[in-house]
Amino acid sequence: MPSWKGKSRGNVLGYKIFVFTLKHLGLSFAYFILIFVAFYYFLFSKKSSESTYYYFHKILKYSPLKAKWSVYKNYFVFGQILLDKIAILGGLKGKFSYNFDGENYLREMAQGKTGGIIVNAHIGNFEIAGQLLERLNTKINVLMLDAEHQNIKKYLSDVMVNRDVNIIAIQNDFSHIIPISEALINKELIAMAGDRFIEESKVVEVDFMGKKAMFPTGPFYLAARFGVPVTFAFAMKETKTHYHFYASAPETVKRYRDPEKQEQELEHFAKKYAKEFERILRMYPNQWFNYYQFWKEE
Repeated sequence: MPSWKGKSRGNVLGYKIFVFTLKHLGLSFAYFILIFVAFYYFLFSKKSSESTYYYFHKILKYSPLKAKWSVYKNYFVFGQILLDKIAILGGLKGKFSYNFDGENYLREMAQGKTGGIIVNAHIGNFEIAGQLLERLNTKINVLMLDAEHQNIKKYLSDVMVNRDVNIIAIQNDFSHIIPISEALINKELIAMAGDRFIEESKVVEVDFMGKKAMFPTGPFYLAARFGVPVTFAFAMKETKTHYHFYASAPETVKRYRDPEKQEQELEHFAKKYAKEFERILRMYPNQWFNYYQFWKEE
């Protein structure tokens, strides 16, 4: 069964170089550097390129030439997303414009003091949403599943302007369960990705983009366990300096004593999430930064 190994691309030195470039040379010049950085990954990141090519060629049915070009564009857009993220987290959000569809849902969750879980994905640039939504006047905790790059998270935390955004890093000893529980008990918001899982996670098989794929039920189990609403939200890049934020109406995941009924409830929400995720992905096909084999092997 394909699962994520907890590894992402990049290192602290790369982030520091981009931060220096942004501060002293500007966003446009940093984008120019990306032309060559993306080409490097296109040539030498064989495993991630193969997975991305599969997505464009086998899933989206692009021609071989268009699929290869899309692989390069995907790396380039990923670099832009990282630069935008650093710029916004560093206090340059005034250089960007935004549309909000469903911000009122998150506002209701914040003002109602219910807390809740925001299920997103590795598409677009959701990390910036926590900075953009600071006017909600509630703490947003971003859960990141990344086993190797805690130093990157620490560095990004150091440049963050909005301290109401807190990064909770997944730990091998499961100590992250404590801050997650505390946040939900305190009626705070937790944002976590629903498009990745690690080995031994509870998953369900779902029809996604025309093929079978596995999705984790963990986010929905937490929602049921703590009695908090769940919403699906994404922040997508539309132009060089414009983003579009989407959020669905919050729903309650029921908690059952019967294990079979509980599993059916979790599967129901996993399918709902996959359907909304697919809708957004088809609108922005080049913004899924998923560098491993996602679908079940044929």
